[in-house]
Formats: sequence, structure tokens, C-alpha cells
Amino acid sequence: MPENSDFFPQVMQRYTIHPALTGINKEFIAELLRAFEEKPFCASAFDPFPVDLIVDYIQRTHVFYLQKKLPEIEQSIFLLSGLYTSHHPILAALQNFFQRYCRDLTAHIRAEETELLPYIVLLQRASGASDALSEFILTRQRYSISAFLADHHDTEDELKDIRQTIGLYEPPTTNASLYRILITQLQTFEQDLRVHALIEDQVLIPKSLQLEAGLNQLLSKTAGSN
Repeated sequence: MPENSDFFPQVMQRYTIHPALTGINKEFIAELLRAFEEKPFCASAFDPFPVDLIVDYIQRTHVFYLQKKLPEIEQSIFLLSGLYTSHHPILAALQNFFQRYCRDLTAHIRAEETELLPYIVLLQRASGASDALSEFILTRQRYSISAFLADHHDTEDELKDIRQTIGLYEPPTTNASLYRILITQLQTFEQDLRVHALIEDQVLIPKSLQLEAGLNQLLSKTAGSN
């Protein structure tokens, strides 16, 4: 596993750090690091990995964003604003913009955690155990992957707007260092969100659609034979 990758610490913060990486799929981490560093994104590289491993990564990433990345960026914006001696309109707009962004991203994550991801876990269980099939039959009446896709939107473009807004601000020498830190935080988070969206849209959703289609086909055959 390429531990010398610039993104290795960032990726591993999602997991419990342990010298032996106990319980962590090293091959999966290696593919994640390649996704962070290489273009174009190769979705087929994740074909060998099961859905539950992808779901686990998505859930860990959500926690990583809410508990670490967003608070760090918010703190930098707060400190940058506090060091400026007068009320700067760009900084005020930035604070409001980022607060809205945090609310939107939190709502986006909450919807996935309460609906999409439990549904995908159910798809996997129902595909391997008949006792979960009845639960899928009930659930599919109110939810599906297509229902999620109808309301789904990625959030990295909004973060890019925030970074461009900061570009309109010329910091005084007293807080130039903090300004650079904030720009770096936003760029890193933007890249993280890009990979997150790619894994979700091009890996997890196609795998889930395949599971869903298989279950629906099974139920159709069962109904046709009765």
C-alpha cells in the first residue's frame, strides 16, 4: 500500500489508525489513493470490492466531513475574519456562504444515512438471505435507487464557488498565512468531495442498481410462476 502518498493521511483519518491496519482492506485503500491521485477515474478498479465495504467507506467519509473537515474550515474562516480590523464584505459573504453550504451538505448526508445507505444494505442482505426479501418487498413500495437519483446532486461545485469567492479577497500581511491555509483546506476538501462523488455515483450506485434489478427480476419470476 502506497503509504508515501500525499493523500494517505487524509484517507486513513477515516479509519482507526493502527500500525498493522487491522481490519482494513489494504487493496481497497490502495485503489482509493489511486483515485485521489490519478485521472481519469477508473470505476472498474473497484469491481472486486463488495457493496458493504463501499458503504462503510461512504459512512466513514460522512463522519470525517461532519466531525473534522467542516469544523476545521469553519474555524479558519472565523479566525480569518477576526484578524481583519474592519468589516470586510467578502469575509461576511464567505461566512454566510459557508454556513449555508454546511447546512446543505449536512442535509445531503443525513438523507443518505437515513434512506439510501440502509436501503443499499437491505439490497445486499435480501440478495443473500430469503428472510430479508420480505423487508425489501415492503421497502421498494416507498423507496428505490431511482428515487434517490431524482433528488441527488453533488456538492463539490458549490465548494468551488466558495473558493472563487475567497479569490476576490486580498488579505493584509497580518493574516496572509491563515489565508493560504484556508485556500489549501478548501482545495483538499474539494478534491476529497470529487472522489467521494465518483465512488458513490460510478461505483456504489451501479452496484446497487444491479442488486436491485436482480431482486426485482427474482420477484417477477416468482410472481409469474404462481
